[in-house]
Amino acid sequence: MIKGYDNWKTSPPEEPDPVRYCNCCGDPLWDGDTYYDIDGGICESCLNDRYKKFVEVEEE
Repeated sequence: MIKGYDNWKTSPPEEPDPVRYCNCCGDPLWDGDTYYDIDGGICESCLNDRYKKFVEVEEE
């Protein structure tokens, strides 16, 4: 038997700390998440909500 093996094998892995936080909504951003350097750093959801607005063009 290996001392502590059962506890190690049955416990969930520790979650890493976030790399940064969204400057708009405060959500954590993890390593590999998309990060935009706008307004001090925002997540993709905030980018879509604030900056990517669809404009309908009326046909004349």
